[in-house]
Amino acid sequence: MNARYQLSFKYRIFDEESTPAQWLPALGKLHFGYTQTAVWDMGVDSKPFHDTSYRPSLFWQKRLDESEAMPRYLRVGYEHESNGKDGINSRSIDLAYIQPAWRADFNDGKSLIFAPRFHSYLDKTDNPDIAHFRGYADWLLRYGDERAWILSGRLRAGTAGHTSTQLDISVPFRKPLFARTGGFLHLQLFSGYGETVLDYNQRHPAQLRAGFSIVR
Repeated sequence: MNARYQLSFKYRIFDEESTPAQWLPALGKLHFGYTQTAVWDMGVDSKPFHDTSYRPSLFWQKRLDESEAMPRYLRVGYEHESNGKDGINSRSIDLAYIQPAWRADFNDGKSLIFAPRFHSYLDKTDNPDIAHFRGYADWLLRYGDERAWILSGRLRAGTAGHTSTQLDISVPFRKPLFARTGGFLHLQLFSGYGETVLDYNQRHPAQLRAGFSIVR
């Protein structure tokens, strides 16, 4: 039995009205991001954290034209991922990525977002065969109503045929503080390889978890 938690945030480095962004407008779309994910092994003595992933990133994001064929948003960036360990348990990845996002809005208030992320490995010394398990793209979908339930999914397909799938569904249980922030009942299913960066080349039994989230 295990549990999982995730902490994520992003911060726009320069406000679009700031002096640097006035000099160079592209700086107004530069962001810093950070995600930390940990799997907590609660089924053994002392209940240790099995692995923790630290993912700082620097990216540029822009809203594009509203035409149906073109992406609504575009994100281009650099990300480092590490588990902070040394020796044989050390895992570290540096990658560059590009992520377009298409969005379709429906009359019933629901929306569909398709935002695949394509990446290239800049450094994978600790895990040279990671592309066999993670491939070169994360296929991301999000569907639902921000005022009600949201279903999101991520599919990874490695170059050696190894895959992983994560499905999340969330439902609000309190009024939102602002967009996508409040309190949500959360159900998550993970199946496949590499739920943690330590286990990128290992397949464990499917994990079904229930909990809550503050942001979705």
